[in-house]
Amino acid sequence: MKYLNVFKGTLLRSFTEVKRYYLNTLTSFGIMTMIFYFIVVGINKFGNPAVLGESVQAIAIGYIVWMALIGTMTDLSWTIINDTNIGLIEQTFISPIGPTVIYLLYQFSNLIIVIPMELVIMVIVFKIAGIPVLIPLSFFIALVLLMIQGYGIGLVLAGMTLKFKRTQSILTLLQFGIVGVLMGNYEGIWKYIVPANGFIQIFKNIVNGKGTTLNDWFYMLISSSIYVIAGILIFECFARIVRRKGEIAQY
Repeated sequence: MKYLNVFKGTLLRSFTEVKRYYLNTLTSFGIMTMIFYFIVVGINKFGNPAVLGESVQAIAIGYIVWMALIGTMTDLSWTIINDTNIGLIEQTFISPIGPTVIYLLYQFSNLIIVIPMELVIMVIVFKIAGIPVLIPLSFFIALVLLMIQGYGIGLVLAGMTLKFKRTQSILTLLQFGIVGVLMGNYEGIWKYIVPANGFIQIFKNIVNGKGTTLNDWFYMLISSSIYVIAGILIFECFARIVRRKGEIAQY
């Protein structure tokens, strides 16, 4: 029952933040859409018309993956930075539930709120790219699994933020560094370790009507689970360190 109450509280907080800071929410929504629009305009102006359609569709899928990863990977770190500045971080540590469970439920609450927004942006982006809006259900499930993987990485970054406090430069650098990761094509064990590596090809297959295989679902489930479990363990480790050393507050 206590976990349900915590979840209700985190969900209410997430909803209230979106409602209270609606201007920031709408601005972020507009910026994400406009960035892709100008990318398409640039391709139309400088690209090769013979491969234009295929190029735009590939970029659209890559953009959705990038956008979903960046949001889920950095959101909790920014939340902890804000909580530290306004004094809320201490409340999570004195709670009998503990910071790991509280922030994990907060991530899940954010996922519930963010998914509809991501889907709206995805529909707009796909419309601009000329991709059919009637996307199979498997695409949405794969997108949720990708976001869960991102939240696992986000827990690792959040743990670092608990310890080192000021990680804004790392979070900013990550937005560009992840692009290089997405451009790679890894096989073997690295396929499960490198973030979002196999998701892009799976998304392409779904959009092109090829569907998904059992191996695809196995990869997505295992990869997302690895990152979430690792994220929880690493975040809990950092939480114990800052509690033991008395480094919870900003100073």
